[in-house]
Amino acid sequence: MSAVSRPAAPVHHGGGVGNELAVENGWPQLRSERRWGPVTVFSTSIATAVATWCFIIGGFVSNFLTAVPGTLAIIAGSLIGMLFIVLALLPVCGKYGIDSAVSSRPQFGVNGSLLPVVAIYASTLGWNLILFIFLGRATTSILRGLGVGAPGWVTGVAGVAGIVIVLAVLRPGPHKLRDLGPPIAILTLVFGAIVMALLLHRLGLQALLHAPAVAPAEQANTNWASGLETLIAANLSWWAYTGGIVRNAPSARISLWAVVVGLGLGVGIGSLAGFYAGLVIPDSGGDPTQFLVNVGGPVIGVLLLLFIVIADLGTVMVGVYASAIALRQVPGRLNRSSWQTTILVATLPAFVLVGFFPNLVFSHFSTFLSFLGVCFGPICGIQIVDYFVLRRQRLDVPGLYDRTRSGVYRFWGGVNPVGILAFVVGIATYLFLLDPVTYQSRAPFQYLTASLPSIVVAGAVYWLGARFVLRPMGVGGYARREEKR
Repeated sequence: MSAVSRPAAPVHHGGGVGNELAVENGWPQLRSERRWGPVTVFSTSIATAVATWCFIIGGFVSNFLTAVPGTLAIIAGSLIGMLFIVLALLPVCGKYGIDSAVSSRPQFGVNGSLLPVVAIYASTLGWNLILFIFLGRATTSILRGLGVGAPGWVTGVAGVAGIVIVLAVLRPGPHKLRDLGPPIAILTLVFGAIVMALLLHRLGLQALLHAPAVAPAEQANTNWASGLETLIAANLSWWAYTGGIVRNAPSARISLWAVVVGLGLGVGIGSLAGFYAGLVIPDSGGDPTQFLVNVGGPVIGVLLLLFIVIADLGTVMVGVYASAIALRQVPGRLNRSSWQTTILVATLPAFVLVGFFPNLVFSHFSTFLSFLGVCFGPICGIQIVDYFVLRRQRLDVPGLYDRTRSGVYRFWGGVNPVGILAFVVGIATYLFLLDPVTYQSRAPFQYLTASLPSIVVAGAVYWLGARFVLRPMGVGGYARREEKR
């Protein structure tokens, strides 16, 4: 079997049904089947990145930094976080046409990769919950802006309605993402630019430049590190999304700048409006549903709130697709179920949490941001070291799907304990430096952040384990590589 053939699955050539099956089930896509060019990758990336979550991310940074340093920290943190995503995923997913979950099997094992799958599901579910709640809050604000009474339960009902719409759009298959990406990308960019201009026009540049941080720490270094960490952690969450996007392009080179600019800078630039709003309207926390009608007036405010609804629906579709692909990597009945069943399972918890507990979920956003750094930082560090240093940029693609005892990435019972250990140590490093619930930190967080040390430590632990345990024992494909040389 060649390195790019589709293992353990019905093979349909010609880019029709076979390609659709590969996209839905996470099988490797042949280069000839990957139809996304740089424009489609960029439009999907920007439509994913620029959503109302950016306002809350930026609003959170307004707790620590004023306008100028905060702007620098947001852009820098976005690019730093995206750097590790690019190194961990673009080469392997672009080369072999696989998604993020499958790309983790050489490090965690064909069964141990369930751990990253859980992280993907939790991450995409969390982002989707925030966006569905935003959709509900925007609907409530629209009704109030039109002079219509809107009781509290409207937020939950409107959010659930958004879930139903997304399921209906994605029901025919994931190809809808390609069709809807460009127009949604344009709308989201226009929305962000209008909100930024509206804030500057109504509130003034001087008011923005002189606005103090909302709740800064005593040490300036801690505030800088907190601002950077917020955006690094947020962009590390793209681990759950990036593989599902770039695997549809013929090569990593085609996706590189489209992803860096679309996902990386997209979040950074998109977060600035929320950051500035958080500074000049401190009670808003950057949430546009709380200030657009008051700042822009009823007509402009309602129109901009409609933009929020459209932008969020586009982003949620990518999130539901990513979580559905991850779920289909889990052995069992779900792996063999229909696409429609999978996307329903992917959104099922959202029906309950959005419908009945929207305020509770929304109030824990900062904890969720830290969770992203806790989980995806160590995974990135492990993958970068494994792919570039230990495996020299070569994987056994059939082995990624081989769950038999002779499988290359079987390790012990399908689990690589070295990968699990490195992941746990990376998480412990993060938690030592930063408490994700209280956001209290300890040295040397103020110089290094929490995500960066967790990435480095997890990668170092994995290298030591692979070098001195896995390779001498001849498991995981490492010894096989040496024999070939």
